[in-house]
Amino acid sequence: MAVAHAGDPVVDAPPPGEPLIANGAQTEPCQWPTTVHLSSSAGACTGTLIHPEIISTAAHCLKNWEVDPEGPLAVPNQVTFGEHAIQPKRQVGVEYCEVNPDYRYWENNGVNGSDYAFCKLTGPVYDVPLTPPVYGCETEIISAGRPAVMVGFGNNEPGDGAGHKRYGESVIQAVSEADNRVVVGAVGNAACQGDSGGPAFVQYPDGSWRTFGIVSGGPQPCGAGPDVYALLHGAVPWIEEVSGVDVTPCHDVDGTWAPTPACQKFAMDPWVVQSAWPEWCPDELSAPSSTCGPSFDSEPDSVAPVVAIVSPASGAEFELDESIDIEVDASDEGHGVASVTLLIDGAEAAVDEHEPWLFAGASFPAGSYELVAVAEDYSGNVTESAPVWIGVGEPAGGDENGGTGDGPGLDGGEGCGCTSSDEGTGVLGLMLLVALGGWRRRTS
Repeated sequence: MAVAHAGDPVVDAPPPGEPLIANGAQTEPCQWPTTVHLSSSAGACTGTLIHPEIISTAAHCLKNWEVDPEGPLAVPNQVTFGEHAIQPKRQVGVEYCEVNPDYRYWENNGVNGSDYAFCKLTGPVYDVPLTPPVYGCETEIISAGRPAVMVGFGNNEPGDGAGHKRYGESVIQAVSEADNRVVVGAVGNAACQGDSGGPAFVQYPDGSWRTFGIVSGGPQPCGAGPDVYALLHGAVPWIEEVSGVDVTPCHDVDGTWAPTPACQKFAMDPWVVQSAWPEWCPDELSAPSSTCGPSFDSEPDSVAPVVAIVSPASGAEFELDESIDIEVDASDEGHGVASVTLLIDGAEAAVDEHEPWLFAGASFPAGSYELVAVAEDYSGNVTESAPVWIGVGEPAGGDENGGTGDGPGLDGGEGCGCTSSDEGTGVLGLMLLVALGGWRRRTS
């Protein structure tokens, strides 16, 4: 898309050796992992994972507005995580995308503060440390002179090398809340074609990172001056209304400080180089946030959670090789449920850290098994559910009062015999642990 540049400040070129996104530093494995690549019939763009289910991007990335502004959206089939568009570390499906209905594509060749959109993923991505939107009182940090980091999959000036993720360090040049735009970058240090829709990041005093901008466009050639970004916080109320997803875990939509248990575990070091994409870029995570007020866990909580296995029912019998979904109901009146652990015959089999509490697609060798769910809240209070007995290829053990009956346990018979460590794990236990191997986090 051709872009124009109007009314932006004139700035000096960056010092020699400063990383440039238009001639920038290529990211190493796992750097800036929330920055993703989008490709559709409208072209290649960049986006940002601002919530486990939501990717922010630019409106002009999802339709050829100059040719057919009334035409259908060009929705990408998937988003790509990794350092290169053609060497994905992971690809996640897109359920749908929406563009700002008030996008002014005719204004400044489409470069303006209304240039924002989002895509909803087919399933949540919990494994990447988030960089959520700047919101509420936090927006005070978006000010001229503030350091910022730009990241994208765009061209490397003079017009080649698109598809590599690059980053550049720069500053915020100007902010216009009235126009919902922010100007980021400098001469020789700015976004380029393909970076559209990508993020500008800012770091908070506690060390955590947030997303505050969405690349709209800038002057030609790339690096001739700073670029216009739509302010992400100006897009948030529309994103939440249309998607039904709360992308601001620390605030109400009106900007009031209202932290939930999700107001924590944000990216602290997206610069860090990992060789662990298979483990989804483990990183130091932020403590419960208190940027605009007390953190969600500031008051003591001694109330234990409530937990029960709701399916299968105790006494249920299954055929060999039958897939079993184990559903758990867990709640907490205090700080919220942090995790639910599934015990099988007393041994830890899987952990779920996100609602809904579901251990899906389990398969068991023949035998009788005791299932127990253990819920832990964010204050460390723990509750065990009543046991549920199931039989696979034979009647369930236990009794109607929850006793062990004749069902085999860890010590004999044809029970699971599984354990949370490698010691003492028999063949049947290994089979079961393999079946449960994908349960720790339910990502797509």
